[in-house]
Amino acid sequence: MFQIQYVWSSPLSEATQFSLPPLTCELPCRRRLCHYIVGLPEDAQMAIDRLHLLHYAERFEWTRALQIPQNGIVINPRPGEVLRSLQREVRIDAVGNE
Repeated sequence: MFQIQYVWSSPLSEATQFSLPPLTCELPCRRRLCHYIVGLPEDAQMAIDRLHLLHYAERFEWTRALQIPQNGIVINPRPGEVLRSLQREVRIDAVGNE
């Protein structure tokens, strides 16, 4: 036999009241920020892996490795944009790598 029990709250008890924040379809204001990693392929991949471990960027979000031409790369900034660079030395654990 199948029985269903209903539990009614006492008329003397107060109902729990809560409110949810209003739903909005607004996206947060965002601005473009480009990251460039220049180095040996294995060092660039190591940097990408570290950013992934920090939950900063997924590995699949990066482009494939691009060969840099002999005459360099031209960056066309938008008005007001600046370029900042950070150069770090990476530790090489393998013997014989330079």
